[in-house]
Amino acid sequence: MYPIGISADIEKAFLMLSVAPKDRDFLRFFYPSNDVELIYRHCRTVFGVSSSPFLLNATIMHLLENCTEFYDVVQKLKYSFYVDNCLTGVHNVSEAEDFIEKAKLIMSKGCFNLRGWENNVECKHASKHSGNTSVLGIIWNLDEDTLKCKIDFEILSC
Repeated sequence: MYPIGISADIEKAFLMLSVAPKDRDFLRFFYPSNDVELIYRHCRTVFGVSSSPFLLNATIMHLLENCTEFYDVVQKLKYSFYVDNCLTGVHNVSEAEDFIEKAKLIMSKGCFNLRGWENNVECKHASKHSGNTSVLGIIWNLDEDTLKCKIDFEILSC
């Protein structure tokens, strides 16, 4: 879709979401102890609970719906997240640098740190622009701008 692909992720995304005190009883866990039965409750959204990706997405969408600045970047961000990964693209290097700066600013308003910026061209905000990287389990060669799937055919055969 774009000549320049961009990827990033939200640092500690699920830990940024607090669980309301009235709902913490639903996230109880027992801690083994010889003396007393200890019961703890999670205060943050737990990675691995089936509702966690939904809660993260709803929070990100709420943040973006209420953002009044940088309309074009906000609209692009709305369609760029898969759980805590941001995947999108732009047409040129200056647009990439502008997008990264504005996206970081927008997401920081919700205390989300977009980090690990990677793209297939060199720009001042990208931490990686060459070699192979993993994007949602797919290998992206940044130099050739190609995607590859690594498949273990031995497991697939009967």
